[in-house]
Amino acid sequence: MDKKTLIEEIAKRHHIILDENDPIFAVVSANELIFDDLISKAEKIFTKHKADIEGHRVGILKELREHSTNTQEALRALQRSEASLSTPQVDKKDDAISQESGGFKKYLFWLVTGQIVFLLIGIIIGTLI
Repeated sequence: MDKKTLIEEIAKRHHIILDENDPIFAVVSANELIFDDLISKAEKIFTKHKADIEGHRVGILKELREHSTNTQEALRALQRSEASLSTPQVDKKDDAISQESGGFKKYLFWLVTGQIVFLLIGIIIGTLI
């Protein structure tokens, strides 16, 4: 901040007349030096943390790619082994399970439909009130 502007502002607010050689400006200059040093230190720390975070991000992405590759290979091996072991025999338990899942799907459909209807009724009543 310019010294003249600062002197004028202090004179307006506090009715105190200062000159450019007043000791208060030494304090202002000291504060500016301290804050400049603090800002430079904060910028260095911020840059260091940013680099650390980027390094961690790269490491995590690498681990995710490796894990994904391993998982895909394991799934392919499992699919191959399951395909070689699968038999076309139909079990009575499988028929019962498929019938139960069909009933469950109907029940789920009506449950979701009912919730949507109640939601719409609530919205209509809420807007009318």
